[in-house]
Amino acid sequence: MLATLLRDTFRAAPVEGKTVPPALLGAAEVSGVEALLRRRLGDAPSNVERFQALEQLRRERWLVSVFAAFAAHKIGAATFKGWALARLYGRPGLRPVGDVDLLVRREDLDHARTVLGSFEGGNEVDLQTDLSRYLPDRTTEELLSSAEEVVFPGGSIRVLGGSDQLRLVCLHQLHHGSWRPLWLCDVAVLVERLPLDFNWSTCLLGSRHLGEGVLALVELTRRWLGARPSAEPPPSELPSWFERAVVRAWARGYRPTPERLEGISWRRVPGALRARWPDPLSSTLHLDAPFHGVPRFPIQVAELVRRSSRHAVKRWRGHGAQERRGTP
Repeated sequence: MLATLLRDTFRAAPVEGKTVPPALLGAAEVSGVEALLRRRLGDAPSNVERFQALEQLRRERWLVSVFAAFAAHKIGAATFKGWALARLYGRPGLRPVGDVDLLVRREDLDHARTVLGSFEGGNEVDLQTDLSRYLPDRTTEELLSSAEEVVFPGGSIRVLGGSDQLRLVCLHQLHHGSWRPLWLCDVAVLVERLPLDFNWSTCLLGSRHLGEGVLALVELTRRWLGARPSAEPPPSELPSWFERAVVRAWARGYRPTPERLEGISWRRVPGALRARWPDPLSSTLHLDAPFHGVPRFPIQVAELVRRSSRHAVKRWRGHGAQERRGTP
């Protein structure tokens, strides 16, 4: 139902009017697709779209000023997600701009923080020096070197290059279990705005399994959202389990951090364990497992073991530090 309603709404062209259940509209505010869904109720810009369009313009002007200051201080940077994606939608305001994400070199981190401190909201910027959490086969230097400049009358903003941005957007949503429908719309927008000479080999360079995840999401945008890639991707079959996993993720929504197991009653243990059961999408990504030809259950078990082991090591190190300080 939701995928059908979102189909084609990310473009500028008018869309067919349809009934949108109130429950979907309520959830859409959290999932980021409210402005898109409201196009089904009437193609004139909704109040949500107008507000987001103003926020997009404000963010654009703010980023132009920030990048001018960075240039004056010889700080290399690039922005990604958020505004960098919102600007590509068919109309301003169809996507919320969200937080500000900036990538800088590690040696420029403190300097960049000082510069940002002179801007309103500068202390709230998500300043990154390493995106290996989502792009393990891309260095910061490579990402900044391939960044693209978006020019405006009053200045310019640098964004991640097209192949890096697409790979990041795909792997970021898999990392978080693909629970937010807006993220799939982002993929649809990106693949329709690729240059005709787009090099898929560059985008897929690195782990073959991560590349399978990228292609699976691209294929899903074609099936669900009617995306028409401007540069034809390599042939790829959608994994048999993939579509069901995204359906469940959208239905489940955001998963808050589970409560700690220590001290809870036995009656609540089964629910607490279920809350910790990893989803197949993030499990496959984190273990760099194949997206094809392997059942998901053993991969999810392995991911549960990995997470539990990491948690146990953190607790052991924390306990050791407390003993060295002499605290109980």
